[in-house]
Amino acid sequence: MRAFVTGISGFVGGHLAEHLLERGDQVAGVSASGRFPAGLAHLARSARIEPLDLADADPGAFADLIRRKRPEAVYHLAAQSNPRASVDDPRGTWALNLGGTLNLLSAVKDAGLSPTPRIVLVGSGVCYGDPPPDHIPVSESCPLRPNDPYSSSKAAADLLAIQMHLSDGLDVVIARPFNHAGPRQSPRYVLASLAAQVAEVEAGRKDAVEVGNLDVVRDYTDVRDVVRGYRLLAEAGTPGEVYNLGTGRGLKLADALDAFRGLAIRPIEVRVDPARVRPVDLPRLVADASKLRAAVGWEPRIPTERTLADMLADARARVAAG
Repeated sequence: MRAFVTGISGFVGGHLAEHLLERGDQVAGVSASGRFPAGLAHLARSARIEPLDLADADPGAFADLIRRKRPEAVYHLAAQSNPRASVDDPRGTWALNLGGTLNLLSAVKDAGLSPTPRIVLVGSGVCYGDPPPDHIPVSESCPLRPNDPYSSSKAAADLLAIQMHLSDGLDVVIARPFNHAGPRQSPRYVLASLAAQVAEVEAGRKDAVEVGNLDVVRDYTDVRDVVRGYRLLAEAGTPGEVYNLGTGRGLKLADALDAFRGLAIRPIEVRVDPARVRPVDLPRLVADASKLRAAVGWEPRIPTERTLADMLADARARVAAG
């Protein structure tokens, strides 16, 4: 399968490219930088990457690029994906998350390929906001109640994709992954931050792990399971449909920290940092992914214990590399 990935040089994009190549796909993609970071340098041998600012793409050039690549599957990952950063830069978040999505969908439409490529549009489970108890675990029928620029812009992009499926015939399926984590994730995200801080305390570079609210519960899926779900949707998802992706199990952040501390080679002190406490923090968000399981047979394979162990190993390697 010829695959085209936006945001291919990012955390999820790198794992997706690796999975697609393992499956024998031809892989090309774009990112704002147009190059793979050092941790993904091995992909440069097998995956073609080109520079493209999705929020400011030239429509004709973008359509020409799609026409040249002739993808059978387009995976749209490029986004400003950090909720905290979205509060600091709402305009930039909307420009990329909604404007960039419009630019991509328009480019695929204008490329005029036949058959039309399957587009796997990656949304987010946080679009559901703070669901009432009778909607947990959260199914696709739960009302969308986004509460920050990130989640609202992603919800709008989902609606745009459905509109262009209905009005323009684009072959779009929407994945709404809940929280995911794994090796190579940026410490801007909470599990990766905890792993990085534990590694730094082990190395004597910090005296304690600084935390925010550890009582929140999230549905964490290993990123390697997530990208496997994306490819299954490219193969067998129903056009115009939305699919939640998650384990269906909640993980309290306090328990994740305890697991990291249990893996540490020395005692780990913990202290609360008020700056890390979010002004809006949903207490519990767990997915109902039964629709995805029924449609494509996806099940999570990697246990949380392995995800956390692999993240800590990755964090230790980064600390050792300086």
